[in-house]
Amino acid sequence: MKSKVKESNTSIALLIMCKDEFIKVKNIIKSLHSVIDEVVIVVTGNKKVKQSGSYKIIYYPWHDDYSAPLNAGLRVCESDWIFRMDTDEEIDEENIKKILKAVKIKNVDAFEVSQRGYLQPNRIEFGVKKVKPYKGYNNAVDDNCIRLFRNNPLIFFEFNTHEHPYNTIKRARLRYVKTNIVIHHWGKLNMYKKAPYYYKIAKDRLRRYPEDIQSYYYLGVSAEFIGKIEIAYQAMKKGYEKFGTLNYKNAFEFLKEKRRIYDGRRKVS
Repeated sequence: MKSKVKESNTSIALLIMCKDEFIKVKNIIKSLHSVIDEVVIVVTGNKKVKQSGSYKIIYYPWHDDYSAPLNAGLRVCESDWIFRMDTDEEIDEENIKKILKAVKIKNVDAFEVSQRGYLQPNRIEFGVKKVKPYKGYNNAVDDNCIRLFRNNPLIFFEFNTHEHPYNTIKRARLRYVKTNIVIHHWGKLNMYKKAPYYYKIAKDRLRRYPEDIQSYYYLGVSAEFIGKIEIAYQAMKKGYEKFGTLNYKNAFEFLKEKRRIYDGRRKVS
């Protein structure tokens, strides 16, 4: 890991959670080796991994909640900043340099990045756009998320799925800013394997957190992915009626048209 002298208050801990994707974890650590000072790995599966170097490894039993294991990892981080990544993500050299610049900025507690989820060329999904080609893919959805933040006990993850620290930052009256940092996300390419499970826990998220602005949205997204168009449509419709945001409106209109086409095909068949 990074060994040269750094400016004060700029040390970075990599926080990563995995089930048993140890090769992917190793590759992520290798890509960030020159900029991180600490590695914390939270393992939620049953397989044990050989302790290596100064890495901190925590074993946390999985119980359909993404926030709890990550928060356990946060408690053992000692660096000034936390950079969180998932095993189905990667970051290129250009964006790694942006991380180093970000942690030197004063009076900012967290940074919002773009998680760029790549899709197959023929995949039609709400929010899809053409992006700069990366490893042969240029069809993607950009999701904003906070992945770089100060090591502050007031900042932690919430929600069982699509976990984030936005609300904790807001309650603590801390400051976050949006950046042009991009994290490349490959999970959507194989989403069909996990989509039914994500739909299940998205339903539970809505049941547990009906007042959170994103709960209806995530149910709609996961339902649409597995072909439950009517459920997706109703989720976005209710979300728009409840919160009235442009994001819900656009998703609602997209699914309204998709629902019309889907219903027309069913009548024809």
